[in-house]
Amino acid sequence: MQGCTGQLRQRVAKNDLLIFGCIMDCRSGAIVEAYHEAGYDVLMIDREHTALNSETILEHIRVARCLNMPCMVRVAEDCYHELNRTLDQGPDGIFVPRIRSRAQVEALVRMVKYPPLGIRGLAGSTCPVGKYIGWSSVAEQVETINRDLIVGIQIETAEALDDLDGILSVPGVDIAVVGNDDLSLGMGIPGQLQHPDFLAAIHRIIATCQQYGVMPGIACGDPHAVREWASHGMRAFWYCSDIALLYQGVATHRLALETALQEKNK
Repeated sequence: MQGCTGQLRQRVAKNDLLIFGCIMDCRSGAIVEAYHEAGYDVLMIDREHTALNSETILEHIRVARCLNMPCMVRVAEDCYHELNRTLDQGPDGIFVPRIRSRAQVEALVRMVKYPPLGIRGLAGSTCPVGKYIGWSSVAEQVETINRDLIVGIQIETAEALDDLDGILSVPGVDIAVVGNDDLSLGMGIPGQLQHPDFLAAIHRIIATCQQYGVMPGIACGDPHAVREWASHGMRAFWYCSDIALLYQGVATHRLALETALQEKNK
């Protein structure tokens, strides 16, 4: 099985529009298969706001590898043990939430890169990233992952807006996703996603990403909003989550039944 094959790196380099299907609740690998069969481009497996444990995340990554579907993991925090344990399972990249400063991003990039680019420890063939990918040498593993691993960050704090140029100009940052709820909260306008100040901030994030060659993205579940933001330069979209799809599907199915029963009784 292959992981971190460079497939996602190539798509980011081409600035392709990427639709992410997010896993936040489902423990079964069936959700990975469903996103794959439906034609989603990338998985985003969430660890920050979920109860998913390391073993479940590993199994989702493994299914994605079998299906040749790129996947990224949103970690809970940007500490070495969290990053290293996650990346040793062989995803194509990571997302780090709640970025606040350039110094934080510089430290992040160093932690996820092997020497000489960073300080990440090498487990060789003793963990999935080494065992399953089948490198011909340790040197090949180091070189390939240093080149192809995708580093994503979230712009969702007032501090990040203040240090936007510093953050997005750090070498090694590939994708920057707007976290709508936290960003609006940090700006003092919680949930007001159509507020002029909020919209202006998003446009500034897009422009700054473009200036430094970073792919801009946003969490967005409305197809019309996706089309609109894509027209303004957004390229990565966290489009839906498994738990939201479940709730919506249950409600829609029940409403359809109620409507059919009422029609029969007329």
